[in-house]
Amino acid sequence: MNLVHGVDVSVFEPRVDWRALRAQGFRFALIRATSGIGYVDPKFAEHWAGAREAGLLRGAYHYLIAGQDPGRQADLFIATVGNDKGELPPIVDLEDAYNEKESNSRIIASCEAVLKRLDSAFGRKSMVYSRKTYLQVHVTVGGRAPAWAKDYDLWVAQYPYVFNSATMPNVNMPMQPDGWKAWKFWQYSETAIVEGVTDEYNRPTRIDLNWFRGTEAELYQFANVQPAQALAYTVKAGDTFKSIADQHDLTLTELLDANPALLQVGASLTIPGRVQIPTPPEDTGEDTSSQPQDNSGGTPGTKPVVTHTVKKGDTLSGIALKYGTTVDAIMAINPQITNRNIISIGQVIVIP
Repeated sequence: MNLVHGVDVSVFEPRVDWRALRAQGFRFALIRATSGIGYVDPKFAEHWAGAREAGLLRGAYHYLIAGQDPGRQADLFIATVGNDKGELPPIVDLEDAYNEKESNSRIIASCEAVLKRLDSAFGRKSMVYSRKTYLQVHVTVGGRAPAWAKDYDLWVAQYPYVFNSATMPNVNMPMQPDGWKAWKFWQYSETAIVEGVTDEYNRPTRIDLNWFRGTEAELYQFANVQPAQALAYTVKAGDTFKSIADQHDLTLTELLDANPALLQVGASLTIPGRVQIPTPPEDTGEDTSSQPQDNSGGTPGTKPVVTHTVKKGDTLSGIALKYGTTVDAIMAINPQITNRNIISIGQVIVIP
C-alpha cells in the first residue's frame, strides 16, 4: 500500500520548525483551529502560516462539542480559518471529551449540521476524524451509521501496539468503520518525537503522526495542488551546498539527499522542487476583528459569531464594556482565558 507521511498539531506542539519537517519527508499538516463555540487554538495562526510557507499541504480541524450550537461552532471555525482555507478539506473531530453525556442522535445531528455548513463555505466535502470504536458506538442509529456517513472521507485514529518504523505501515492497519467511506488519513501515533518539534523551552515534545492513503501524486491531486517539480542547477565557482540550499530555500539535508555526489564546478545538481501553494485571496484591509462574521448560508436562527482581536492597551473589562457584556460571560465561552487579568496582544476572543 502506498502511504505519504504527515503530522497533526495544536497548541500542544507550540514550536514547530516546518522546514525541518519537510526535510524529513512530511508532506501535509492537519492543524486544530477551534473547539465548540468559543475556543480558538492560540497556535493555529502561527502553525497555519508556517506550514504554508514551508510548502506542506494543510487541513484545519474543529473539535465538535455536540451540546453547543452547531451553527455557531461552524461559523467560529470559518471565521478563524478566514480567506486562506488550506488545501485539504476542513475536518470535524469527534471524540469522547465534552460529549460523554450527549445522545447519539444529538451527536449525529450536530456533526451533520457543522459538516454541511463547512461543505458550503469551503466548496468541497469535509472530512470526519474519529476512531472506529467511537463511531460504531456513538455515531449510530439502531446500530447503523447515519446515511450521510458514506459521503465523507475519514481520518481515523488507531495506534499500533508497538511503533516500529522498520515494519510500519504493514502491521496494525486501521479497522474500517461500517457504513463510512474508506479511510483517507490514518493517525497512527500520538507519542512520536520528531526533530524540529519542541515545547516553549526548546525541549523535544510529542507529536501525532499520520499517513495519507495513496501516492504523493494522489495526495496532491486530492488537494488540487500541482506537485513540486525538480530543477537542474549548474554549479558555479564559489558555490557550496549550503549556499545553493539557501538560494533555493531548501534545507541542507534536502539538497544532499537529492545529490549524494561531491560538489564540483560545472556539475549539474538536482534541485528538489517545493510545492507552490496558491496564494489565498487578499483581505479587504478592513479591520473586522470586532465585527460580526459573515453568517450567510449558516444554520437558520443562529447568532453571528463576533470576535475581537486583542490590541495593545486592551483589558478584559474594557472589551466587555465595549460590547455590552460581562467579563464572566466572555470567560464562559473562551476557556483559553483562565485569568481575567491576563490577555495577550493578537489573541482572538469570541464575544457572547
